[in-house]
Amino acid sequence: MDLSLQKIKLFFKEKKKLLSPFLLWLNKLGLIKNNNNSSFSKLNTDKNLVYSLAHSKIPRKNQLKHIARFLNPKEKVFLKIAILALLVSVFYLGYGFYQKHLIQVPKVGGTYIEGVVGYPQTINPLYSNSRDVDADLARLIYSSLFNYDQDGRLLPDLAASWRIENENKDYIITLKDGVKWHNGGLLRADDVVFTFNLIKAPEFRSPQRFTLEGVTISKVDDLTIKFSLSEAYADFFSLLTFGIMPQNAWELIIPEAASLSELNLKPIGSGPYMFASLIKNKGGELKEYRLIANPDYYASQPYIQEVIFKFFPNYNELLRALNANDIEGASYVPDDLKNDLLAKHSLAIHNLRLPQINAIFFNANNDKALADVKLRQALAYAVNYDFLIKDVLNEEVDRAYGPILATDFAYTPSELQYNFDRTKAEQILTDADYKLVDISDQTLAKDEFSPEETAIVKYASSTSVDAKGLWRVFQADKVYQPLVIKLSVPDNGRFDVAESIKNNWEAIGVHVNIVKVDSSSLNTELIINHNFEAFLYGQVVGFDPDVIAFWHSSKIAGQGLNLSSYNNSEVDKLLSEARQAADNFDLRLEKYKKFQEIISTDAPAIFLYSPNYTYVQTKRVRGFNGSAINSPSDRLAGINNWYLKTSKHLDW
Repeated sequence: MDLSLQKIKLFFKEKKKLLSPFLLWLNKLGLIKNNNNSSFSKLNTDKNLVYSLAHSKIPRKNQLKHIARFLNPKEKVFLKIAILALLVSVFYLGYGFYQKHLIQVPKVGGTYIEGVVGYPQTINPLYSNSRDVDADLARLIYSSLFNYDQDGRLLPDLAASWRIENENKDYIITLKDGVKWHNGGLLRADDVVFTFNLIKAPEFRSPQRFTLEGVTISKVDDLTIKFSLSEAYADFFSLLTFGIMPQNAWELIIPEAASLSELNLKPIGSGPYMFASLIKNKGGELKEYRLIANPDYYASQPYIQEVIFKFFPNYNELLRALNANDIEGASYVPDDLKNDLLAKHSLAIHNLRLPQINAIFFNANNDKALADVKLRQALAYAVNYDFLIKDVLNEEVDRAYGPILATDFAYTPSELQYNFDRTKAEQILTDADYKLVDISDQTLAKDEFSPEETAIVKYASSTSVDAKGLWRVFQADKVYQPLVIKLSVPDNGRFDVAESIKNNWEAIGVHVNIVKVDSSSLNTELIINHNFEAFLYGQVVGFDPDVIAFWHSSKIAGQGLNLSSYNNSEVDKLLSEARQAADNFDLRLEKYKKFQEIISTDAPAIFLYSPNYTYVQTKRVRGFNGSAINSPSDRLAGINNWYLKTSKHLDW
């Protein structure tokens, strides 16, 4: 034993103790087995002795080069496999970590091109809300005290803080400090007061003037204004979404020149984007409108540095441009044109909830027959709502049952609810002395007609329509007249819906004449002048149940939105009381319930459906995450978060 020990000591001294820790390390890993016949058996037996002689239990770099001398072929194979497995494991773990922690982050830059139908005219807060194209551009150029986000929530914009006093009649709002106009000046309380008074001034004829009736404004200091209401209004902040205009740019412009000012096409605002340039064709028609990011914007800076709007005369041409990759977004795609979208795998189709009710509004002033509530009720029962929603609208809409959205907290189903019942509709008309006349070939072959038949044949001859079929006639001033309703539809509206309703009504003998209305004259001809008999139209009623703007008698005249000229003193009282009950949920609910019951009984309109708003972008555009909009321009609410370019970032 002593001799062995001396030999071992001599061996390690001579080899400078290079190999012993390495061999024992291999033994611990199981790569070298104990074998009494092996030359290393004594080392295994005396490992404690060897450990005491070694400086380290881990082989050093200069020891590893001798490994081949001490391994047999089988052990060499095992070692190679182990090293290979180790390398693969390290690579796999590293790659997994890289994949898990490497993220793409938005990068500043790029140009986004969106196509819209129509052309801008007055890009300023006085008039922009009456035209979607103007409203889109104004949404990016101007800032407001409050505005809706991409989920339909009303949030502060320029307003930094506020307080409500005097029984919810006084609103004191403090502005954010340091907000700059695109031309470098500071936005102050004077600008807010100026804009408000401009909207309220009758001589400027702003469509928003009527929404601010009973409201006055005063300046408290350079950053504070005070709104005073004649009566409490639960949803007052929603009225403060108009853009703020710079006083120093507009104060010298007279009312007669307001709609002609160069500032309408080259506006100055304080929003996230600012006017850069525009392109017109040889005929002076706007083709493109270019915006660039506002470097002084007070909120988060947009990633996309340039936004270009391209203008198209109709939706067919808009979709052709989208399919050809000439644009990266289509402001709106009508439901009946969705099948025209190509390469849908490369498109992001956003179906946004829209607080809109599409209805047929009746105007008894232009058609005396429609003054009869029985006729209006019969027409409501005659509409096949299920067929309309399932077959015509492909179940991409929700049924509307009244003047308040079915998803609103204040919606209450009325006891008198109109569902499709043709038999009931026919009975109501018969009981109301609307006679049913069947004109056939045999009828037309007669030598003499009855007074009812004469009225029908005479009308058909004068209007070049087919006289054959079922007709309803009624007496007016002792003279029979066929019951014919002129149904007005905007040229960008749903004519398939109008045709479906026409078929429903003609099945009970009420004939329909569908009239296409130029959307550019919609506001002046139909809405302001109420120049229609029946009007198929969608009203954006908002996410709050306050519908005074649409059903109060004070909103009939001028540019009011009471399209049916509905005048009911009890309804006026209920709507006003509900508006004032800002802090009493149960009382508001009670008032709106009674209001809905009266509207259902009087049937001044037939409520059809609430549509979704279809907004389409290519998948190159990222960051859009909206779910609901209060108006079409609100689709742009989160544009600060959109991006086209990315960079890679390792997130630890």
